[in-house]
Amino acid sequence: MHPDDRPNTQRELSIDIIRGFALVCMVLIHFMVYFGNAEAVNTWLYFSLNHILGDWGAGGFLMIMGISQVLSGRKRTDLSNRLLFKRALIRGVFIFAVGLIMLALAWGPYKIWQWDILTLMGFATVVLFLCRYLPSWSILLIAAVIALMTPFLRGQLAIAPIWNNNFMQVSMISSYFPGILFDPAGALPTGWSVKDIVQGFLFTGEFPVFPWILFPLTGFVLGRRMIANQIQKDLPFLLLLGVVLVVCGLGLGYAGSLRSGVSIISGYIVPLSFYPDSFPMIFAQSGISIIVIFILYYLYDIRGKNSRKLGRPAGLFTYVSRNALTFYFLHYLLIGWPLAIIYVFTGKYYIYNLMGSLPAFVCGIAAVGFLVLGLKIWEKHGSKYKLEWFLGVLTQRLASGEQERNNR
Repeated sequence: MHPDDRPNTQRELSIDIIRGFALVCMVLIHFMVYFGNAEAVNTWLYFSLNHILGDWGAGGFLMIMGISQVLSGRKRTDLSNRLLFKRALIRGVFIFAVGLIMLALAWGPYKIWQWDILTLMGFATVVLFLCRYLPSWSILLIAAVIALMTPFLRGQLAIAPIWNNNFMQVSMISSYFPGILFDPAGALPTGWSVKDIVQGFLFTGEFPVFPWILFPLTGFVLGRRMIANQIQKDLPFLLLLGVVLVVCGLGLGYAGSLRSGVSIISGYIVPLSFYPDSFPMIFAQSGISIIVIFILYYLYDIRGKNSRKLGRPAGLFTYVSRNALTFYFLHYLLIGWPLAIIYVFTGKYYIYNLMGSLPAFVCGIAAVGFLVLGLKIWEKHGSKYKLEWFLGVLTQRLASGEQERNNR
């Protein structure tokens, strides 16, 4: 993993800030989406959160995950490859299991197989460990092949009918650029058959392996450049690459909007779509993520490395980043449980139909405040039983004994 020789390497502030920012935005976006009604959908506030922030934010979050794998790995030069793999496997399985438990607690057992981002991250944790044995050019090639093959595979494997080609134009942007951005008209059905589970995990879930794993793979290569202290030299190229990818993505999306009858699922010159992630959207997400990550990396970790004072927003984001797993897990419960309680008392399930855009936005802000305050109180009492605490305990019990034997 090209570890850094320095034993006490400082954390990259930009990575913590971007991860925390993405998590806070996810809370605001999810409250808007799950609580927002039909009137909310037709507002710029809903569009800005769900599409301007949300459509690139998930890709950026996964890219940060890949970078973090490299940055954390450079600190463990004293461990054997076997023990490092064991630790990665424990972490990956734990995150994967937490993702399934979160879906069951928030939405009920029948929603387990909709495959949230946590299950993808758990799987990617193990995949990225194996990438440490590959040269960077081959990892980028794998990411490019995944991007190119995903539309083809979705078409060839005859899974397009699952979506029933039932998409609708995103109302706000379609007034200016008709047909450039689409959303599915409804949630995909989930099933308990082996075929449905595997198919959802690989292709049709909310965050399937194809194409979403290409973002952690790309981040992994960028992380290698960071620890090799090459980013300052690479920065002009990366920013130019980001702009080119955004232009290509938006250009392909616009060209696709001019073609009638194209398949968002299996086509290449097609409109933009987040779910499923269309081919042009992959370009746009990658480009915006690279631009944002490395502008902030320059500001905080290159230009500002000698004065690492944080303002309140940056301090908030770094705090959230350090509690990322618990923060993300709990925010879904804050969405799912109130909807369930309302259903118990009224007999109506108001998911996607509870309130307007402004009240939903206020609920999201209140949830962020509640989670941060709750985590700080929890921290004052030792942080015991947080998900990060459970992961630490599991790692210590299952992997520390071998580490002690290796150090003898």
